[in-house]
Amino acid sequence: MFLQDNDNQYFMNMMRKILLTFICAFLVFSPFSFSQSDAKIGQWRTHLPYHVGFYVTQSNTHVYWTSEISILKMNKTDFSIERLDKSNTLTDVVPKIIRYNKANETLLVTYQNYKIDLIKPTGETVAISDIKDNLNIIGDKSVNDVYFSGDTAYLACSFGVVLLNMKRNEFISTTFTKLKVTGITVHKNQIYAATEGGIFTTSNDARNNVLDFRNWRRLEEIDGFPNQYLTKIIASYNGNLYFNVNDSLCILNNKGPLSINYEKDFSVKFTSQDGSNLLIGLACKDNCNGKVLKIDKNNKITSLKGNCIDRPNYAIEDAQGRSYFGDDYLGLRYSDNASGNCFTPQFDSPFFATSSDIAVTDSSVFVVAGGTDGFNGLQRAFGFSRFSNGNWRNFNRGNYPILADSSAELDFYRVVINPSTQKAYVGTYWGGIVEVTGNNITKIYNKNNSALQGTVGDNARTRIGGMAYDRKGNLWVSNSGAANPIVVFKPDGKSVKMGSVPFGANFIFQLVIDSVGIKWMTVGGRESGILVFNEGKSIDDLSDDKIRLLDAGTFPKELQTAGVRCLATDLDGRMWVGTGSGVMVFECGNDPFNDKCKGRLVVSGLGGIGEYLLREKSVNAIAIDGANRKWFGTSSGIFVQSPDGREEILKFNTENSPLLSNVITALNIRKSTGEVFIGTDKGLMSYRSDAVTGGEFNTESPIVYPNPVRPDYEGPIAIKGLSRDANVKITDMNGSIVFETRALGGQAIWNGRDFNGRRAATGVYLVFSANTRDPESGDAVVAKILFIN
Repeated sequence: MFLQDNDNQYFMNMMRKILLTFICAFLVFSPFSFSQSDAKIGQWRTHLPYHVGFYVTQSNTHVYWTSEISILKMNKTDFSIERLDKSNTLTDVVPKIIRYNKANETLLVTYQNYKIDLIKPTGETVAISDIKDNLNIIGDKSVNDVYFSGDTAYLACSFGVVLLNMKRNEFISTTFTKLKVTGITVHKNQIYAATEGGIFTTSNDARNNVLDFRNWRRLEEIDGFPNQYLTKIIASYNGNLYFNVNDSLCILNNKGPLSINYEKDFSVKFTSQDGSNLLIGLACKDNCNGKVLKIDKNNKITSLKGNCIDRPNYAIEDAQGRSYFGDDYLGLRYSDNASGNCFTPQFDSPFFATSSDIAVTDSSVFVVAGGTDGFNGLQRAFGFSRFSNGNWRNFNRGNYPILADSSAELDFYRVVINPSTQKAYVGTYWGGIVEVTGNNITKIYNKNNSALQGTVGDNARTRIGGMAYDRKGNLWVSNSGAANPIVVFKPDGKSVKMGSVPFGANFIFQLVIDSVGIKWMTVGGRESGILVFNEGKSIDDLSDDKIRLLDAGTFPKELQTAGVRCLATDLDGRMWVGTGSGVMVFECGNDPFNDKCKGRLVVSGLGGIGEYLLREKSVNAIAIDGANRKWFGTSSGIFVQSPDGREEILKFNTENSPLLSNVITALNIRKSTGEVFIGTDKGLMSYRSDAVTGGEFNTESPIVYPNPVRPDYEGPIAIKGLSRDANVKITDMNGSIVFETRALGGQAIWNGRDFNGRRAATGVYLVFSANTRDPESGDAVVAKILFIN
């Protein structure tokens, strides 16, 4: 809604006065600089881990590695790194096998969900979903190996052999084998498939019907093979056919398989022939280092040396004699075979893909990767990470011995940042609270040095379910499972445990403090619901404490068995509650202890007329942006709703956005820039929204960006530093209004066009912002924009 007629008249009178003053004072336009987030409005960024390497392949100029969620592309000359993920190149996440076809300069990418990408030399990505979408194929549809012959890719799949024409981007044929095919090659015009039931072969002649598996012959006793054997890898190299028979590496001669290498306690894992030599990977069966064998043109077998080989998943060799490895233990690495030196590229990234909580300030983002099953921790040892000044720093037991030496090494579950000192406090669901000052871990609070307690029935565990700061600088803690599970740390460092809670409600988790200082906590276990608590006049005086369990009886009947997942208080003091089956809201003012305080459903047009908001959707996280809009992270993507929750503003999922996964696990918003940090089960992302926090009054000098607006710019123009929900009018220098809008929190957005959709002409435009929440204050401000066409 815009201002009414009386308000508009007041606004126009004020605008004329300001305009005259402005024109007299600023006859010459002076551009200025400003600081802002690296991300532009509407832009996505990924923050993905690169600490495990899986498959590796190469072109003549680049090496490609797969990591957990994405692909890294390294220049062979200057070793510069480019990141390929769903936000810029890939069409999905969790790549599995990658192979580069030098014949048509195309990178083939297969995914865990059975999709295939073809990344062309033009940069175009062609997505192929035929295997994924084929409902006639039941069970595992994975691509396990790839062999190229010209434009044809032979795919060894868990259901058979598929031929793909990479030039026409279409499948040629499919042979259903009823056996898992793990390796594929062509040798002397015969197709050979390694399967869990042995080696099968058929003629590669065009006259042969390769689609009919009855035309394939199994190599068996009459060919010198055992009656029962397993073959995982197969390759044609230097006139020989290489394969494994159980744990032996063999070649095929006129008498059958000839074993050329057998090592006790090792199994054959992969074969690679990207370079002039054939590489064979061996996996240790007893948790020891693996090996990589090299077979040269003289059929000589040697073992690659150096400390690059630990738990190799795949390896290749280039024309310069360098070897590149994807490794479980130290990720991505390469070696100079001449010197034997090993190089491990260092990547600026978090250590993990999962996120259970995110804390955000103007200067830092902390992410933790723990989790619970509702009672017990998941025993994740990933640690936690901080993003600051464009760089990531990881804190884990590998680089901070204090974590390995304490009981706080696992399940970093919650994180909060002290708004005064900027110290971070990381709550573990295992061993208390870790204090982080700068790059140092300065203290660990547990049951031995604070009011924190062990879990009832498991005293060795000091479990932290939630944390939040109040306006007085007190840190409130959900000491989940303790006899007195509400603990507060005062600014002087002293801690106090509060009184007991209703029976069965001691497993408390997320803790949120509302606008009047009341603490709201999610409750798990038998008494699933919400615990509300108020300490009265003094933390130390327990006699005036108030506590109430908002259980199923206070919920709408539709949500009484849904289970509470998350909480968020909005800018108007309402408490929004996400459950396993939708959303409810509590509007109890400063008295949630009144029996009349009950949750209500929010009726929304989302999903149909009269439907309640996010019905039957698991709501895992809620964040409130500067415009008081609600961001709901669900197991079906992200839903952004209007301040009252009734109107859908945005919806993001894996089909309509770069979102890595529809399963959202954590949300938080940098209020000063509008950047939304999104935790998913597949990795961390951020999205720059168009709303920022608005003040009570307009700032003296609002920031406009970009400014000047150049001819080639077509994006949004943002005016930042306004009062919350300000009314904004944009005029030309003659005072004619060309655009009018309402600020989203403290930021207004203009598309650079007038009411008729015409792009603004070259010239200076004036931005007038009037306070709508306190019209009598006379609070108004003006800014200017230079347009160049």
